[in-house]
Amino acid sequence: MEDPTANPPLPPSPRPRQGARASTLTWAALLIALLALGGIIAVAWQTQARDEAVQQALGQKVADLDRQLSQSAALTRRLQTQVIEAQNRLEQFETQLADTQTQRIALEEMYRELSRAPDDWLLAEVEQTLNIAAQQLALAGNVKAAIGALQSADQRLARADKLQTAAMRRAINADLEKLKVLPWVDLSGMTVKLDALVQQIDTLPLASGPASIVAAPPANIRKAEDGWFSRLADDAWRELRELMRIRKVGADEAGLLTPNQTYFLKENLKLRLLGARMALLARDETHYREDLKLARAWVAKYFDTQAKPTAAALANLKVLQDSALNIAVPDINGSVNAVRAARSARETARGAR
Repeated sequence: MEDPTANPPLPPSPRPRQGARASTLTWAALLIALLALGGIIAVAWQTQARDEAVQQALGQKVADLDRQLSQSAALTRRLQTQVIEAQNRLEQFETQLADTQTQRIALEEMYRELSRAPDDWLLAEVEQTLNIAAQQLALAGNVKAAIGALQSADQRLARADKLQTAAMRRAINADLEKLKVLPWVDLSGMTVKLDALVQQIDTLPLASGPASIVAAPPANIRKAEDGWFSRLADDAWRELRELMRIRKVGADEAGLLTPNQTYFLKENLKLRLLGARMALLARDETHYREDLKLARAWVAKYFDTQAKPTAAALANLKVLQDSALNIAVPDINGSVNAVRAARSARETARGAR
């Protein structure tokens, strides 16, 4: 009979094969953990690199906007200076207008004095016409008005029977030939084109507008055997895809513009065109060409050049930029001096009698 107080038998020791299998599982779990950690580190590094690239792009955009704002401020100051100069010119024109009115009053007195001498009256009228034409040439470079005045004076002298008009008509025709060979500068037409361009800016399509957005592909058709998890994944993917839009941008093209940036772009472009208009009226060819050159560059960069309105605007800007403003305008002193000499000769002959 066995003794119940005796020591129990020891359990059998584990086999070596089971210990090796546990060690292998431990190393496999450790390897999987290391691979997962490496994947997490790689994703974090890529995310950080992408964030840095986005920050650099945003910084560049902010710097460009600051530079454009600085240019706008400089343009505003220059426009203010031009407005002040235009006001000074207007005051000068008002003074000259007062002088012209004084001359008109004096001319009316002369008409009354020369009522008994039609030939003297004709010479005085021709001289006044030539003086006005000379003022138009000197102040505004109005070649067309000067040509009309010279032709009118020549026609009036041609109808004079008792006057010796050969010398005066030769001088007038010589001045007419000098004016007719000058290139034509249509300031009124150029001003109208600039005003039309200013009104057209708001209607030009942007290069970063809806036409450059690529539409998302249609959603996949669900199958009847798809499970609820598959349908949930499809819905989530479709919602996520709707948050993104793809736009084709070349290396030298402008990026997407916010509504605020679009507004300032169009306003700055209008200011450039208005500055060119002011320079046109002041005959400042340097600033005129500079403003139009920058306006053409902005339209070509930020607007859709394939659209017909944009192409027409670029063509008009090129024509305006290539137009000459300042031409060497000759004087008509030969005609004025010839008429004055004829009047002096008649006054001297009348005084001798």
